[in-house]
Order: sequence, then C-alpha cells, then structure tokens
Amino acid sequence: MNLDAGSSSRRSIDGQLEGIAPKICIDFAAINAIALPTITGPFPTATKESIVIDNAAASASGSAKATALATASATALQNVKRTYWGWGGNGGWGGNGGWSNGGGSGEAASTSCTTTQSTPTSTTAQNSVPIFSTAAVPETTPDVSKACAIQPDGYGPKVQPDTVDAFLAYTQFHTDAKNAATPSGYTQSFVDLNAAVTAVTYLGLTTFTTYDVAQCGSLCDSTSLCTGFNIYVERDPYMNPSADCPNPASITNYKCTLWGSGVTTESATNTGQMRTDFQVVITGSNGYSKTVTPAPQPGWKPPQQCGGGNKGHSHPNTCLGQAFFPGPYNPAVCAGYATAQNSKNLSLISWWMQMIYKFLNYSPFQCKFFNSYMLKKNGKPMGTYCSLFAQSYSSNQATYNPGQQGSDSWTCESSYTYTLN
Repeated sequence: MNLDAGSSSRRSIDGQLEGIAPKICIDFAAINAIALPTITGPFPTATKESIVIDNAAASASGSAKATALATASATALQNVKRTYWGWGGNGGWGGNGGWSNGGGSGEAASTSCTTTQSTPTSTTAQNSVPIFSTAAVPETTPDVSKACAIQPDGYGPKVQPDTVDAFLAYTQFHTDAKNAATPSGYTQSFVDLNAAVTAVTYLGLTTFTTYDVAQCGSLCDSTSLCTGFNIYVERDPYMNPSADCPNPASITNYKCTLWGSGVTTESATNTGQMRTDFQVVITGSNGYSKTVTPAPQPGWKPPQQCGGGNKGHSHPNTCLGQAFFPGPYNPAVCAGYATAQNSKNLSLISWWMQMIYKFLNYSPFQCKFFNSYMLKKNGKPMGTYCSLFAQSYSSNQATYNPGQQGSDSWTCESSYTYTLN
C-alpha cells in the first residue's frame, strides 16, 4: 500500500500513523533473563551498611555500550520535512538497537528491536552488586558473630511479654509511625506496615536510637543516588542464636534503609526471618519517596521531567539505541552511553558528511536527547532504562507506558530527559 501526496494519512518522523500509539520496543524477555543484583536489603546481623556508587565508573559502564556505529532510521531529509510519504522500509528500529544497515545513506533498516543490558558482577564474597558498586562490610565483629555472642543492644523498649504477637501489637511503635511528619522533598509511600522494603536498588542501613524519620531523610539527602528511604522497628535477638541458645530474649532496633528508587507497598516484602528458633519480625514500617530532580550530567542541559515522571519517550525512527542497567536509578549511565555513542559515531563518519548534517541541523548519527527512567516490574524497581534520540522532544510527547506484558505489569518511574548542550 502506498500513500500519495494527496492522502490525508501521513507517517510522522516517529514512524507511526498520526493518532496511533508508538510501537513497543523494550525487550522484556532479555530484561527478565538478566542477572539482577543479589544485595536486596540489609544482612540480618548488620547494624550499619553502605553501597557506594562511583559515578565515574557508572558513566564508564554506560560508555561500554557504545561498541559500533549507531544511527536513527530517519534520514536527515526526512527530518527536515518533518513528515514523509509512504510505507517505506526504513520506518522501524535498526538492526541492532536502532542501527541502520545503510549507515544513514537511505537504505532500509531492519524492524527488529534490541535492548542491551549491563550484567552485575560479584564484589563481595556473599553477594553480587552492579559492576559500578561496592558493598561495605557490615559493622559486626568476629566476637558478635560467634554462637551465643551478645549483640549490640537495641535502643528501643524491651517488650513484655517477650513474644512476637506482643511486639507486633506494641502501641508505641504504631503511634510513632502514624504520627511521623513527612520530610520536605518527599512523599509518604506507605505507613505502619509489618514489612520492610526489599529491592535491587539497596544503598545502605543505619540503626538509630529513636524512630527518627527526619534523620533518615537527611541520610538519604546526603547519599548519592538515594531517592527513597524506609524506617521501621525490628525485633532482633539479644544473643546470636545457635544450638546452645536457639531462642534468646529480644531487643528492639530502629532501622533506616536507603534506596536508589522510590519505595512502594509492592516492594515491602521483608516480614522478617527465623534465626534458629528466634523469630525476627518488623512493624511500624514507613516508606518515603523523593520528589526532587536528579543530578545534572556534564555536557547536557539540566534534566526535565517528562510524562509526569511515569511515562517514557518512544520515537522509533529517531532512536539510536537503548540499554538497561540493573540496580539503582542512575542517569549517569545513560549520559555515559550517549556521550560515548556520539564519540564513536563521529570517529566513523567522514568530515564532508558531518558538514552536510551540520548544515541540515540534524544528524541520524548524533544523540541530542536521551530519556532515563527506572523500569519497574509488578511495582518493584528493576534498573535504569536508557533511550537515545537524534532530536529533542517536549515533555507532553512522552506517552509511552510499558503496560501489561503477559502476566507482568511494567511501569516507569523517575522519567527524565537530558538535551545535549
């Protein structure tokens, strides 16, 4: 079927008929198959932990995605016209995440779509975290780790009778949670749950002397990439349970955990665990998510929220590529990817073609705009998703919601765009 110049139907630069939603190109199967970080919360005996994110290393991991020439499938001529006629073969994504077979010469691009991934590697003996993270050793000593060793005393009340039911019903814990003020720059995600957050975006733990939401928020504010925190009360053992002391008396700890994503009820799945015969339980659990804009990236204009923060950009014909990085939300990996892709392309394009594209003010080889967001599966954060584009778009053009894929519901969080300086 061909559409002539008199037709009222035209195909836009994004490769879609006007009024039709853009095609979905996230490779959900690939994302489901990737190995995610295995540090998803505090170690059971820890009183303090931290996950350190090195932004320079994060940017480098993004740069590693740019391994070959990449191009948007829309040619410069098509972009200048803003619309083009017909159902030509180059109206889709390139053969490798938006790479054109013809190198921008007008040859048809493949309509396949590829998502590249960053695979976590192990940095500790007991867990795995993303390649750009390091896990600090929990603040425990060999003596504390020995069988029946007395643990650091909790600062909370000694609940009597010393039972799980009495702990969960203890009035003061629920009063503290329900009366807590929400810190500036945050919204309250949930209140007074009997479960704590578990997610691949874990950034650290601090144990407090009181139920102090403001202090937990301050810790998040001073921690790189922290966009959410969870404060809760935990029933812990007075001694390290073992065969000679399987069910010791309890102590009460006030715990604050930090996260590189928003925190939600769906991610609050840690209800405690058995340590020999002692039952660890959690109550008074409150979650808070940050409402502020993420950090700027060198070489790019300040970030702009798009689609209300929960929608992404999907413009197949101007997309140069996309990538997924499991772990905390971090636009630095997308910036590194975009900058490296531009450098790679520039080194492979002749100077006279560069002059032509500069004259036309559009190059299918240059990323001028990228979208980064936290991709979530069934309400739980998975990692940072990046899409690179050869032109910029307004916030209201971000209309993409991954939606239902089989039995799984996929959504976006913290969707922001960066435009090249």
